[in-house]
Amino acid sequence: MKKPSLFEIFYIFCFIGIQLLGGGYVIVPLLKKHIVDDKKWMSEDELVNFFAMSQCIPGIIAGNIAVCAGYRARKLLGAVAAISGIILPSFITILLLANILSKFTEYTYIQNAFGGIRIAVVVLIIITIKDLWSKSINSKFAYTLFFIILVLLLASNISPAIVILLSGIISVIFCSVMRKLHD
Repeated sequence: MKKPSLFEIFYIFCFIGIQLLGGGYVIVPLLKKHIVDDKKWMSEDELVNFFAMSQCIPGIIAGNIAVCAGYRARKLLGAVAAISGIILPSFITILLLANILSKFTEYTYIQNAFGGIRIAVVVLIIITIKDLWSKSINSKFAYTLFFIILVLLLASNISPAIVILLSGIISVIFCSVMRKLHD
């Protein structure tokens, strides 16, 4: 992989930031297209790992994953370029629209537009889940862990952070035991 320039990292993440409507999950298909498929700065498995890690640490998912991807490409300066690029479009948009947006949200056509945008975001999240599912749920252990986590989260008030931590610990233990059994 040829190292991208800091400007190229900034530009790509700024371009992704312009398209990033609807939150952090929407970034995954955009990153897959621009960084994995087009630029080949990382593999799809690395992207899934960065996405999973971004879910586990405090902060905005899109920002976290931009920092991870930028760091992967060019270390600290790459992380700074990526986070700067991803937040710049939102920052400018908020500055421009903050005063006038509240005046327009009462109009029916604006509410309808947001309704349509929410539907598009749901579709993007479903696509992300489909991609993550095929990369993450690929064994009997993964299916079992998935259903245990699903039941825990649906049936209790347990913190998602605790579930994520427990899932990591259980996976380490399981993989260690399986490795010892095969040796």
